[in-house]
Amino acid sequence: MSYDQIYKHKNVWGDKPNPLLRKVFSQLEPGSEFLDLGCGQGRDALFMLQNGFKVTAIDNSREGIKKILEAMAKNNLPAKKMTLLCQDIANFKIEENKYATINSYNVLHFLTKKDAVWIIGEIKQAVKSGGHVIIACSFIQKPLAENNQHCYVGAGELGKAFSDFKIILYEERVTEDKGHAGSPEPHQHNVVKMIARKK
Repeated sequence: MSYDQIYKHKNVWGDKPNPLLRKVFSQLEPGSEFLDLGCGQGRDALFMLQNGFKVTAIDNSREGIKKILEAMAKNNLPAKKMTLLCQDIANFKIEENKYATINSYNVLHFLTKKDAVWIIGEIKQAVKSGGHVIIACSFIQKPLAENNQHCYVGAGELGKAFSDFKIILYEERVTEDKGHAGSPEPHQHNVVKMIARKK
């Protein structure tokens, strides 16, 4: 599925930040560093930039990055507080102990299992003490091998990976989807959502 083609013609995810980010926003350190892994068309990154945070946003879609730049220009948002990178997040070495908030919303299941496991480790090292991690992705009932071509974490697996953090929210459930970009027919998702704070 090419998100370049999808993003060229449609605002897929809307303009409001994801619900997990909205839920924890009041607890975030004002003006701190925010990392958005798989930023898409920028709904979370732009929201944080508008609210005075220093933002690093990464996505492998050129059209997604282009839409963010257009939105920044249209709304006169400060470019000096935004670092935009067009690359695969699996190739991004995250600086340790830098970010107060790291966001990865509906991204990890597009990676191989091996890459997703590596990125989770990177996230844990990169978030500051007292900082927040926001993750949502698909899951299956049994974990897959690390060399599997798609990362669907197993039931409870994400929670175990962050067992040394304080879990603020953890939810695994089946959701009904009426259809979305890239998969327009009605279908179900097994979704895990987590907000965790580093001790």
